[in-house]
Amino acid sequence: MTKSTVKITLDPKTANPTLKISADGRRVRSITFEESKEKRHAWFQRAPHKYDGWFCIQGTEGFSSGSHYWEVDVRGCSDWRIGVVKESAPRHGFTKLTTSSGYWTLRLQLGRLIALTDPITKLNQPIPRRVGVYLDMEGRQVRFFDAKQRRHIYTFQADFGNSEKIYPVLGTVDTNREVVIV
Repeated sequence: MTKSTVKITLDPKTANPTLKISADGRRVRSITFEESKEKRHAWFQRAPHKYDGWFCIQGTEGFSSGSHYWEVDVRGCSDWRIGVVKESAPRHGFTKLTTSSGYWTLRLQLGRLIALTDPITKLNQPIPRRVGVYLDMEGRQVRFFDAKQRRHIYTFQADFGNSEKIYPVLGTVDTNREVVIV
């Protein structure tokens, strides 16, 4: 898998207005209340690939073939979502971000790790500090690993379709901890 390692950067044009992205495009967190006062105008900027409900952002580069691996440091974060999204998946409002709408993600919510299948799958695993994501386009799988413990977390069997790109996606509501692509 590590032979398939790619450098992921986040696309600020897709970010929910409540997210703050680092200058290098590899770190993200939610803005604080004080910071939100400065960004009021951003709520009115609607674009086809901009998240305006869920606190998410997608990667700059999409993939249409091959195998790709990256890791995300979530140490200390209390709420996050990590995975991939189809180019045609909905991004507006609070639609279900599950497999049925073109998302293959893991989520930490209320101290519980879940796979966002439809219906959701609760995972009885320790919460990882670093999540490895392995996207295998030809094998039609998205696999997640605890990258520190070198332990498998979950595998999605996925129908990506033939003509659209698949993008990395992540999200958080944490204001004091960043989700970091390593």
